[in-house]
Formats: sequence, structure tokens, C-alpha cells
Amino acid sequence: MTDRAILKTFLRTVPILVLGLLAQGQTPRAPAQPRLLVELDPGHGGEDDGAKGRRGLLEKDVALELAKALAQELAEAGMEARLTRDSDVFIPLWDRAKKANADGADLFISLHLNADRSRQAKGSEVYFLSLGAGDRMAAELAAVENAGGKTAAELDPDSVVAGILNDLSQKAFLQDSERLAVAIQAQLNQLGGIKQRGVKQAPFVVLRGAAMPAVLVETAFISNPREEARLKDPAFRKRVAQAITRGVRRYFAAGSGMPRARTSIRPVLTGP
Repeated sequence: MTDRAILKTFLRTVPILVLGLLAQGQTPRAPAQPRLLVELDPGHGGEDDGAKGRRGLLEKDVALELAKALAQELAEAGMEARLTRDSDVFIPLWDRAKKANADGADLFISLHLNADRSRQAKGSEVYFLSLGAGDRMAAELAAVENAGGKTAAELDPDSVVAGILNDLSQKAFLQDSERLAVAIQAQLNQLGGIKQRGVKQAPFVVLRGAAMPAVLVETAFISNPREEARLKDPAFRKRVAQAITRGVRRYFAAGSGMPRARTSIRPVLTGP
């Protein structure tokens, strides 16, 4: 049978199949579309403990538990979540964004805990990338978080070109990253019952290579004994996860973002 004959046979058969389904009371279904994918990055891990609370709580452990709780909340909101690490292992900072790119993620959220010399500092802060140094305090925080990562010079022999491409890839998403940061910060402020600490920019290495809107969430101050105690409570971590999920949903509901080619539908938005 020639190709033309095969095509004619196919075109004659399809309407018959559709009519058969309709006669049985069945409506032909459109192909299922992929859900929005959020890459969650639990900060630190392995030999990199991150910040340590006064009562011994480690940032790397809480970040992982938060990521797991957030993944569950995102799934219940109609989205898909993947983790850059799901156990106590060390992953270089550059490799975290690389995994998000390979997974085709629509958003990248890196989860951390803040620390300050003052035991009274409290609340959440959400950052998006600054390609410059940022203000002094933001630069100092970025230096601490970047300590476990490779520099651009260590990335590969073509590090100059790679660094430029990384900057360009994230620069295209800076406005969307800021909108995402604002949406998440607003929900975390409501949870903590505090005034706006302010969405900030800092040169975080973990955000540089992400080819999608990307933010880093400093969930609470592990250096504050009261917040450290709350972070040990699964119920509190669940509320944090719910707040971040509401921020993500509002970000998409507002029409923000540049969904990647793999995504053609919005997540199901339920609840407040």
C-alpha cells in the first residue's frame, strides 16, 4: 500500500472512531498536559551544615524537611515538585541550578534559614538574583551561602563564556523572579505577623545558572531561639510550606512568569 493510500485510509477511519465514541456517550479527551514543575532546592547538605541554632538545630536538616513539606503542598495545589536533594548529601551550588534546567523546571526555589548576631532578629526574607554586589548585608549573606559552591573559574575551562551565559540566562527572568519573591514574601509576612522585611537582591551563586524565575527563601532566623524552636515543629513547617505555595499560586494567577515550552496550562488553584 502506498503512503497516499495509507493516509486516505486513516482520514476515513478517524471520523468513524469519533462517531463511535459519541454514540457511546463518550467525549474524546484531549491529551493530558504536563503540570507546572517547581524545582525545590534544600540548602546545604552533607558536610555543609549551614547555620546552626543555639540549641543545636542544623540548617541543612530543616531545609530538607521544609522542601519535603513544600513538595506535598505544591502537589495538592496541582503542581509537580522535584528536589535537588532528598537526603543528607552535599551538592555543589552550580549543579543545583543545572538539575533544575535539565528537569525543565518552571520555577526554582532554594530554601534556607537565616542567622544574625542578634538573637532578636526574626521573620523571613526572600531574595532574587543581583548580578552586582548588592547592599552590604545582602552581600555578606550571599558570601556565607556561596561558601559551599564553586566559583565561575572552577566551573569549566570556558568559564568566562559560561559565566556570561549564566548571567544572561537569569537576567532574562529577573523581573519574574522579583514578582515571585514579592508574592512569596507577602504570604510569609502574614504567617509571621510582621511588617515587610523587604524583598532583596544578592549575588547568590545557586541562582545564577537557573534558566527560569528563581528565588532564595530565608525562611526564619535559626539564630533566634524562639524561631529555632518553631522550626522543630512539623506543624509550623507545614504552615510555612502552605504560605510559600500560596505565594507561588498567586504569582501564576496574576499572569506572571514565562512558562517554559513544556507547560501549556496553569495549575489548579483551590482555596484562598
